[in-house]
Amino acid sequence: MPESDQESGERGRAALRAALFVHRRTPLSRLLARRGLGPYRGYGELLEALDRLADRGAQLSLIGRSVRGEPLLAVQIGASSRAGAGLGRAGAGLAMLSAYGAARSSHGGARSLNGAPPPGARDGIGAPGGPDAPAPDEPALALPADRAGPPGQGAPAGAWLRDRGRTTVILSGIHPLGWIGIETHLALLERLVAEDLGGRSIFAVPIMNPDGLLRVEMNLRAGRHRYVRGNARGVDLNRNFDAGWYERGVVQRLVGLVCSPGSRPGSEPEVEAIAHALSSRRIDRALSLHSAGGAVLYPPAHRLWPVDDVAEHHAYALRVARAADRRPYRAMSYVRSAWGFRKAGLEVDWLHDRHGALSLIVECSRRRVGLRPSRLIEPFAWENPRRLDDVMPPLVEAVVPFVKGARA
Repeated sequence: MPESDQESGERGRAALRAALFVHRRTPLSRLLARRGLGPYRGYGELLEALDRLADRGAQLSLIGRSVRGEPLLAVQIGASSRAGAGLGRAGAGLAMLSAYGAARSSHGGARSLNGAPPPGARDGIGAPGGPDAPAPDEPALALPADRAGPPGQGAPAGAWLRDRGRTTVILSGIHPLGWIGIETHLALLERLVAEDLGGRSIFAVPIMNPDGLLRVEMNLRAGRHRYVRGNARGVDLNRNFDAGWYERGVVQRLVGLVCSPGSRPGSEPEVEAIAHALSSRRIDRALSLHSAGGAVLYPPAHRLWPVDDVAEHHAYALRVARAADRRPYRAMSYVRSAWGFRKAGLEVDWLHDRHGALSLIVECSRRRVGLRPSRLIEPFAWENPRRLDDVMPPLVEAVVPFVKGARA
């Protein structure tokens, strides 16, 4: 029988506390602050932050295991944490699929999910220029449900009712060195757990690559300067999604050892767990928090021609980019930011193409290493700003409207 919400939450909390027992160490944040790298928290400290979120009402779910057996924990806030994931049958289905994904991942090498989009998901096709505005004589109820924001954010009267069952997905920690993305993600969840989401649910995975993060932490504690990008198998998880997988040009093939896409789409248990956990959800917004680029990016990444709803994506990206810093971030398609080089297997394309979500990547902060020798030779410093308080608060404020379903 599928798990109830309570059983799923208890299982997630138990997995978190078991991991805490193994990984509780002296705070890494103090060591890094002394070395001029910023007060970033280690894996055990981040797990403690997730535990505190659960104390405040968020629901933790174990959606799978990493290559080395670390728990892949999802934080659920809003409708799903109060009344079952996806409402009704979809909630039971998610619990069953999450348990199935976790069991398959623990045995390794399970098949990636390649089915059709779930019922109610957008098909990813739309016309540029905001086709969802109704004609003057068209009733508000005819608006597509996936564009309706919560009350007070530009949605027509009654539109918030259609937002029920809609999910915003938030991911971070997909690359082991992207710690500013994880910290921003946790600050965002601290904000959201105290707010009324108007029937919307948040499905968040703050640490998508725990094996990679632990390897970076080990290097930092030992004083080793290493660049780490993949999971425990050396696979770049953000090249492993089933979105144009392995469509690579000459340049990408030359650097394939740095960005290994894996043996097939969804070959890695971390990516497979995400695919199974999201398979029964109605996703209309997706946000992925990365590091050190000062940009808000949107699909496509694996092809050169624009997505059909490019105008809508650009409008949302521009709104976030302008609010992220006093000097606005760049807002553009991923392929354009990469100077026209196609990058296959990215989550931003998969979430848009498979689930029909408006999908954004935020490259948190700008790459400002400074002249301090300890930072110049430290890959961690290349990706993460030293002053978190200068970056995180405006970023959180910038993405909150998008996450909550507001219109651009």
